Amino acid sequence: MFTPILDGVLLALALLAGAAIVISLAMLAAASVARPGRVTDDGIRHDLPAHLQPETDDARTLVPR
Repeated sequence: MFTPILDGVLLALALLAGAAIVISLAMLAAASVARPGRVTDDGIRHDLPAHLQPETDDARTLVPR
């Protein structure tokens, strides 16, 4: 009587757990592949260009910090 309901619930939980594992592995793979720059513990990339270029219309001037 409850066996089909229990089988459905267990199948749904197994599919949900499998989807969570697949998504986690995909996020780990994407994080290991996409490394555009070295990020330190403080979260700042240190390989940004040192010399900032102004915009082409010279409407603003970029000031280094």
